[in-house]
Amino acid sequence: MQPRLMRWRPALAIIIAVHLVCGALLLRLDLNNAPGLYFPEDSPASVLERELRAQFPNDEFLVGLFSDDRIYSAQTVAAIHRLVERLGRHADVDRVFSVTSVDHIAGSADGFVVEPLVDADGLADETEEARRARVLGDRFAPGWLASRDGRSLAVIVRTQQLDESRQRQSIESEFHAAVEDERLQDKLVAVAGTVALDAAELRSMLHDSLVFTPLVMGLGLLLLYWVVGRLAPVVIGAVAMSTVVVFCVGVMAAIGLPYTLVTAMVPTLLSAYTVSNLLHLYAAAKRMQEAGFRRPKRIVFALQTVHAPSMFNVLTTAAGMLSLVLVQIPPIQVFGMVAALGVLTIYFVVFYLVPALLMKFDNRRWPREGSGFAWTKRLSYAFARFGMRRAGWVVGSALVVVVATVPLVLNVEAESDLLKFFGEAHPLTQSTARVEAELVGVTALEIVVDGTGRDAFKDAQRLGAIKALQSKVEALPEVDRALSMMDIVEEMNWAFNEEDPQFRRLPDDDRMLSQLLLVYDGRDLQELVDGEYQRMRILLNLNVHGANAIQDVIGKIEGLIAAEGVPGLKWQFAGYGRLFADQEDLLVTGQLHSFMGAFGQIFILLALLWRSVSTAIIGMLPNLAPLYFVFTLMGGMGINLDMATVLIAGVVLGITVDDTIHLFHSYHERRAKGMSTVFAVARSFEASGRAVMAVSLLLVSQFLLLSTSDFVPTANFGMLTAIGLLSGQMLELLLLPALLVLWSKLRQARVWRRSKD
Repeated sequence: MQPRLMRWRPALAIIIAVHLVCGALLLRLDLNNAPGLYFPEDSPASVLERELRAQFPNDEFLVGLFSDDRIYSAQTVAAIHRLVERLGRHADVDRVFSVTSVDHIAGSADGFVVEPLVDADGLADETEEARRARVLGDRFAPGWLASRDGRSLAVIVRTQQLDESRQRQSIESEFHAAVEDERLQDKLVAVAGTVALDAAELRSMLHDSLVFTPLVMGLGLLLLYWVVGRLAPVVIGAVAMSTVVVFCVGVMAAIGLPYTLVTAMVPTLLSAYTVSNLLHLYAAAKRMQEAGFRRPKRIVFALQTVHAPSMFNVLTTAAGMLSLVLVQIPPIQVFGMVAALGVLTIYFVVFYLVPALLMKFDNRRWPREGSGFAWTKRLSYAFARFGMRRAGWVVGSALVVVVATVPLVLNVEAESDLLKFFGEAHPLTQSTARVEAELVGVTALEIVVDGTGRDAFKDAQRLGAIKALQSKVEALPEVDRALSMMDIVEEMNWAFNEEDPQFRRLPDDDRMLSQLLLVYDGRDLQELVDGEYQRMRILLNLNVHGANAIQDVIGKIEGLIAAEGVPGLKWQFAGYGRLFADQEDLLVTGQLHSFMGAFGQIFILLALLWRSVSTAIIGMLPNLAPLYFVFTLMGGMGINLDMATVLIAGVVLGITVDDTIHLFHSYHERRAKGMSTVFAVARSFEASGRAVMAVSLLLVSQFLLLSTSDFVPTANFGMLTAIGLLSGQMLELLLLPALLVLWSKLRQARVWRRSKD
């Protein structure tokens, strides 16, 4: 079925309506890269997380580190306290920790008292050295709120449960504004934590969207002009790209899909793919002009020539994108759905709206000479000719390369480390290193312990067993700090017994334990155990950031729990670290499912198109090779499988198969007319190969632009996609002719043997 040539007025009306309606919807676009978006809502870790946050505070923090030789001076401490009070009034802040806002348990005549570690109202009554000594002598502050060398103090802002990146940006902005108002900017040496990380990702994402989307579109239009040689088709191409991108992003805004660092790659992908489809249409129109046809026959015959392969191109590419829905990470699933919708939109725009605009607004003939088609035709034919003449050598060499590079492919690791999304010189990377050098690691992990019933943790013996396990956990090199209700109880016992060091331990009997818990009137204990003393948390600060490293720590702790064998307790892991660690399995299984889904769908479509399983196999082989090459490159360069690189298989497979369809379609038409295999291949690559090569060069150039980004996910996605498409083009022009020639010889040999029999 051929598309009917639409009239220009309805086509223009559709384009204007899309820009007006969807352009207005862009104002509602949810710019949100919140960590919670990357975890499936029905996963066990997410279910536990929601349950836990209904009982206990959040584990998201912003850490500000201040350093100065006189950091404990009354003036500086007072300024930090005012900053703490201001941040505490922010709507999205739950609590702010500093030396002036945390509890200190001390002995008293009546037993013990809970008081501020540093009294902000009594700064004039205490010397600088006394304050330093009091802070560094505290059990909890050194390494958490104060560096052990006495030169740095930290302000830790704990957030409410947040759903949006803009909330985190607001907290970070308020923090910097307060620092400036208190004139502490010369003492602020680092800002780190999950809040700063999310804010930095959002800034990088928006920067890349605002910079690279126009650049990719501009480069595509420049290359389109270089190939076509006329301004009007290029302007129409710009309108087509804009229509596709505005429509798809507008749909995201209309149904409330978040615009994350993953979905931010959709506009550049769709812009590049729109140009590739335009080029196939324009190449056909140019061939019709060279054959002597004028308008409207030139456009009608061009549509008839490219519509069938282009329709299957769209279906296979959409299948490749849609396969990403099988990756159980929501933003990747959104990317797959929106990209698939965009591909279908490109088909409608390029093969229905663009021809109508060409008929109306492009009245002049396209130049015969001087366009970029001349050398692409010669080059594509040269590759194809070499592949046909050296078919056995080409296929054999490909097999040798595959076997030789298997170790590199096996070297690819699934790893998500958000800090590695930024370069070593990035302020966030340096701040995190500074904070972890002077304080504790910023990765939060929680051990959740459930007892069998009410007052399960008013059992002194049970608490002692859990404390013994906690001590072993804290001894792990990846764990910088562990905090639980046992630590608070030990401090109470120490203070209750006149601060005698030998009593800085858990009480010996349940009655004494209950008495201490009864008289405690501080806030910290309630954040570590619930009111029924049935569930407790052990808070850990880890100095590792990658999902694999966090998973290794969890594995070590599980081994300790199994070895200790504390009876009657249920142990679980929660917090940001647990959620992040689970992404490794999601990425590995998701990549496998996505690849199999894309491969299966595309293979079925090719088999339906050519009504031959063997032909579909030949068509798939040159398109699997570039994926293998990409994974070889990732293994050799140490590039991990993460939220950006997991997209590449579906994208590369979906796009590279387009060239195969165009070339195979042309080949089959000539074979149906009785041409020999060699002649049909040669003529097909001579005719369609120039457009195929031009399209690949356009796409490669556009994706290479992304590789110049400072944001590692964008750069890796651009570089690896460009390399995958380029290698796919080379293999298409070399391997496909070789496979066709060898398959023809094999069939001829079978026919000859049957005739002999």
